[in-house]
Amino acid sequence: HQVADMAEYAREEINAVGGYYAFGKELCNGNSVFDFDTTKLSVHTLDIGLAGIEVYDILRDEYDIQIEFGDIGNILAYVSVGDREREIERLVSAMADLRRRFRRTGTAGMLTQEYIEPEVVTSPQEAFYAPKISVPLAESEGRVCSEFVMCYPPGIPILAPGERITGEILEHIGYAKEKGCS
Repeated sequence: HQVADMAEYAREEINAVGGYYAFGKELCNGNSVFDFDTTKLSVHTLDIGLAGIEVYDILRDEYDIQIEFGDIGNILAYVSVGDREREIERLVSAMADLRRRFRRTGTAGMLTQEYIEPEVVTSPQEAFYAPKISVPLAESEGRVCSEFVMCYPPGIPILAPGERITGEILEHIGYAKEKGCS
């Protein structure tokens, strides 16, 4: 109960800072979202002009705060029985300071979507077992992918076998690499 209360307090305080969205149970709609683990502190960061992976790196390097991970648009911190109120206050203060120091206005040059609708050309099995050639990423547009391509974090596939490699997907991959994803 204390852990959930601390996480909810962190959510409220981070949202009060402005520019962040620490989401919680308000997303539960009984249709597509049925429940939410309140001990996982998920914060959307794009509105301050920083990718989640950038916020993750800054928290680690500038504030000595290690959170779970950052992706293109979010960070994730776990609140556990090992945390105390002062660690929550330290995180909230760092988020406020980070916003003040690093905030960029507008989303120019930022990737604002995390999902790209795939163009499926053939079955995953057919693509996976088909003869393959290796080409540089920049020369792959228009080809059919034969392996999984994913950004880490979070490790969710951007491309699966059988999907066409598009310019939009290549832009997404380039952006993610530029921001620090593998």
